[in-house]
Amino acid sequence: MLQEITATTDKNLHTLIKDYAIYNQVANKRIVNWLKTKPTELLDVAVPSSFNSLKQTLVHIWQVELSWFACLHNTSSALPDEELFNASSEYIFEGLMEQSEKFADYILSLEETELKETTHVYIPNVLDCDIPRFELIQLCFDHSTYHRVQITNIARHIGLNDPPISNYMYYLSREGALA
Repeated sequence: MLQEITATTDKNLHTLIKDYAIYNQVANKRIVNWLKTKPTELLDVAVPSSFNSLKQTLVHIWQVELSWFACLHNTSSALPDEELFNASSEYIFEGLMEQSEKFADYILSLEETELKETTHVYIPNVLDCDIPRFELIQLCFDHSTYHRVQITNIARHIGLNDPPISNYMYYLSREGALA
């Protein structure tokens, strides 16, 4: 379920992280809904980028959100690369939206004390540490934002000149939180 933003200028950690969770869900939805209006074959057009197509970039956002969500629950994500990279665009759209919703619902269920509790992060040969939940959540959302910008750039390179605005300030202004 798409949540509503906490309209306040008196932000604290709790409201900020919750707003970011909703923002992430809304921004992913804007990108997905926009891409649904485009010819499916454009999702696979290769462009030099860290993930060289719209489809691969969407899959990467989904995989990372799955991974960090699993980390927050001390489990592992279950979707292998091959399954995702060969999936239909509709499967990817639905999966990313479901994951964004789960992530937002989970974060909205947390109390501020739970946001400050640490969780263990282990990425072989990269990272092995304890980190507060809110920092891991922020890291995930920053990552998704970074790759949504890449989607906009890839789209422009393949001739799609109408990508939606999906940055946080636009989101806040559209939700009335910036008055």
